[in-house]
Amino acid sequence: MTSVGGGGRIGGSSINKVERDYIVNGQKCLHYSYIALIFGTLSKTLTNAGQSPCIGVIIPSIQTDLNLTLSKITGLYLVATTTSAGCLPFCGSIIKRLGIRVFVATVSICLAGFCFFIAEVENEIGLLFCFFGLRFFGQGNLFNISIVYINNWWCESRGTAMGIAGALVSAFLLGLTPIIMMNLIKSSGWRGCYRYLGAAEIAGAAVAFAIWREGPEKYGVLPDGKWEDDGKNKGVMKHKNSNLNIQQPTDPDRPPPKLTDPTFLTYILSDLLIALTGTAFYFNLQQIFSDSPSISPSIITLIYPIMAFIGIAGRIISGRLIDIYSHRTVFLSALISNAVALFLIPSMNMSTVFIAAPLMGYGMSASGNIRGTVHASYYGRANLPRLQSVASSATVLGSALGPFPFGVCRDFTGRFDAAMFVGGAASLVAAWAVFKWGGKPGAGKGGEGTYELVNFDGGGDDDGVDVDADDENTI
Repeated sequence: MTSVGGGGRIGGSSINKVERDYIVNGQKCLHYSYIALIFGTLSKTLTNAGQSPCIGVIIPSIQTDLNLTLSKITGLYLVATTTSAGCLPFCGSIIKRLGIRVFVATVSICLAGFCFFIAEVENEIGLLFCFFGLRFFGQGNLFNISIVYINNWWCESRGTAMGIAGALVSAFLLGLTPIIMMNLIKSSGWRGCYRYLGAAEIAGAAVAFAIWREGPEKYGVLPDGKWEDDGKNKGVMKHKNSNLNIQQPTDPDRPPPKLTDPTFLTYILSDLLIALTGTAFYFNLQQIFSDSPSISPSIITLIYPIMAFIGIAGRIISGRLIDIYSHRTVFLSALISNAVALFLIPSMNMSTVFIAAPLMGYGMSASGNIRGTVHASYYGRANLPRLQSVASSATVLGSALGPFPFGVCRDFTGRFDAAMFVGGAASLVAAWAVFKWGGKPGAGKGGEGTYELVNFDGGGDDDGVDVDADDENTI
C-alpha cells in the first residue's frame, strides 16, 4: 500500500476508509496533485516519438535509406495522420472502461512497439503503418491521456497547471529532443535512434503504471493541492451527502454534450483552425521569409528561438489568465492574435516580423492551453475522456491538412498572400463565434460536477446515471 501526501493511501480497498497519514513528523507531505502534474508532464514529453518535430529529424535519413521521394513520404505522413485523427474519437469510451493507469501503460507499450517496428521497416507500406502507429499512440492517445490525468487532479487552478506542463513540454519537444535525436542518429543511425525511443517508452509505461492514480474523489482527497475542506478533517474529502461546498455545483447526472452543442463545436472548430494555420506557418516558414525581399535572411535564425520563447511564456501566461478570467476571454485573445499575424505576414518587413511571429506563437500557445482545459471545466471530468478524444482528433486533423491549401495557393499565385488573408478572416469569424457561444454552459449543462460523484473506472456511480450510456447523438 502506497502512502500519498494530501490524505489517503493509494491502493486502499475501500474509498470509504480514508487513512489520514499526510502528516509526517508534524510536516505535510507533498500533495498528490503535484505528483500528478510532474508525471503527467513527463508522459507528455514521452509523446516525442510520435510528434512532428521529432519525426521530422529522421525524415532525411528515411528518404535516403528507403530511396523514397520527399513528396511520397509527406503523402504517407498525411494519410497516416488523417487516419489517426479519424480513429481518436473512439478511444474515449476505452479510457473510461480501462481506467487511466491501464490505458496509459497499454498505449505506451504500443507506442514502443511501433518505435521498434519503424527501426526495421524496409518499404513504404510498412512506413505508412508505422507513421499511423506513431501518430495514433504518440501524438494522439498518450498526449490525450496525459491531459486527462492532469485535469483529474487540478480543477480551480487547472489553467495554471496545464500552462506549466505545456511550457515544459514545448521546451523539451522543440528544443531538447531534436538535439538528442540528431546525436543518436550520428552514433547509432536513425534505426538505432528509434530503438532507444522505444526503450524509453517501455520505461515510461512502467513508471506511469506505478505512479498514476485515477482522481481525488476515489481516494477521498481534494484536488488542486488543497489540504482542508471544512477546517475539521484536513486533507480529507467527505463522500456522498456531505456538506462540502462545491464552487461549481451542477447536475451530477448530466450526459455528455451532443455533437450539435454550439459551445463544444465552437471550441473544437476554432482550435482546428489555429492548428491548421499554425502548422502551415511553421511548415512554410523559410519559404515565407524568402518571399519577403525586405527581410534579411539572417532574421530567420532569430525567429526560431523567439518563437520557442514565446511558446513557453505564452503557455504559462495564458494558463494563469484562464484561471483569473475565463476560457472565452483567453481564446478570444488567441484568435485575434492569430488573425492579426496572418494579416501582417504578406507585407512583413524588418519591423513587423517581430510583431507577426510572436503573435502567431502566442495564439498557438494559448489555444493549446484552452484545448487541454476547457472541456473538463465546461462539461465535467467524468465526460473528459470522450470529449478530449474528439477535440484532439480535430486538432490533429487541422495540423495534418494545414500545409496543403497554403502550398496550393503558392503554386498557383506565387505567394501565400491569399491563403493568409483567408486564414485571418476565418480567425475573426471564429473569434465572433467564441464571443457568442463560448461562455460556460449553465447549471446542469457543464461545469465541474460534484467531486464525490465523478467516477473514472467505467462502472458509473452507484447512485447516479451512467454517463456512458448509449446515445446516437452524443459524442
